[in-house]
Amino acid sequence: MDHLTNDQVDAITHAWLDLSATNDMMNGNDPIDKWKWLEIAEAAKDSVAELEKAFPFLLDIEDE
Repeated sequence: MDHLTNDQVDAITHAWLDLSATNDMMNGNDPIDKWKWLEIAEAAKDSVAELEKAFPFLLDIEDE
C-alpha cells in the first residue's frame, strides 16, 4: 500500500467496512432491521462518493 494516498486507503477501508456490515446483516441469524438497512444504505452512498473522489477512473468505468 506504499503507492496509495491516505484518502485512497480511507476510501477502501470505509467501503470494506460497509460491505462487511452488509454481509453480516444478510447472512446473520438476526431479523433484518429496517433502520440498520437505512443506515448501511447511507454509508454505501458515502463510500461510493469517497471511492469516486479517491479513484476518479471509477467514473469512467460506470459509463461503459
